[in-house]
Amino acid sequence: MMDRGKALNETAQEIDRVAPSRDVAASGRGRRNNRRSGSAKTNEQSIDYGSLGIPEAAVPSFEEAREMFVSLGRKRTEEVFACGEMLAKVRGKAPSQEVFERWSKQACRLTRRGAGNYIAVHNNLRAHRKVLVDCSVTAAAMYALAAAEAETVASVVADLKAGKRLTVREIRALVSGDTQSAQPDPADIAGVDGLRALARAKAQNGVPILVERLKGMLGDIQAALQPHFEGKNVAKGALVAKLEHPARRARSELENLALFVAPNSRSSETWRVHPAIFPHGSPWEAVSQVLFKLGGREEWPDANDLGAWLVTDVVPAIEFAVGAKPSKGISTE
Repeated sequence: MMDRGKALNETAQEIDRVAPSRDVAASGRGRRNNRRSGSAKTNEQSIDYGSLGIPEAAVPSFEEAREMFVSLGRKRTEEVFACGEMLAKVRGKAPSQEVFERWSKQACRLTRRGAGNYIAVHNNLRAHRKVLVDCSVTAAAMYALAAAEAETVASVVADLKAGKRLTVREIRALVSGDTQSAQPDPADIAGVDGLRALARAKAQNGVPILVERLKGMLGDIQAALQPHFEGKNVAKGALVAKLEHPARRARSELENLALFVAPNSRSSETWRVHPAIFPHGSPWEAVSQVLFKLGGREEWPDANDLGAWLVTDVVPAIEFAVGAKPSKGISTE
């Protein structure tokens, strides 16, 4: 694990090299509201650019931003940055902040605060984009961090590099200066209370990362299934490349978060342990088995049967894991 002091020095050097703008969107900061699902589309004809006062020459940029925002659906860390960059670009081409807010509400279904969150992430955190993306920092955490002073941002990024993850609550406490409300480091608490605090911290940090990873996988699968619903084969090679490694990591994360260890029942050497298993026949056992198969291309069905397997077994399991409603238009018959 990287020494925190060294990481903080490296972060300070990054700030010197890339000084991000501290202009925070006038639309404010906070939690994003009303994110639009990828399946929902805004009718281009319903946006009257003329009545909004947006110059005709700028319309292609606004349409590009609208189409990008809608097509992404659920947004991972990298995509939050991309959306913020695009929204900042079109805001600069809008005749006024009011016009931009009216357009973003119609085209992207974003509130004033929601649009401001995206732009603030781009403006205030882009110097640390690679670290935040590599660590899969959640959107809510980035919205809170985007409101912080440069020193606080540098400290949080240094913690990330050193392997420590702060919760959204802890980041908000740092931003507000309410350090007294911050909880002691779980690693400094003794006994049963310390063990429980460490377990809670792992769940607080790990669950959002796992869920975000599974949502990304689900989005890739649903996009790849389009040919299946048109009577064609799913592009197996391309999907394997997208899912194999994330599935292995997701299964390890799931076991680490949800299961204790058990002796190897097939060995007399009881000191050999492995993660316990989920109850037989339970939905979580199905999730674990699906991730195991996705993590090894040799376990995948042939191309002719791949689409049916994804629809029948894979999509329902991952939707269960992330708490999503069953996909419309997907039949398991």
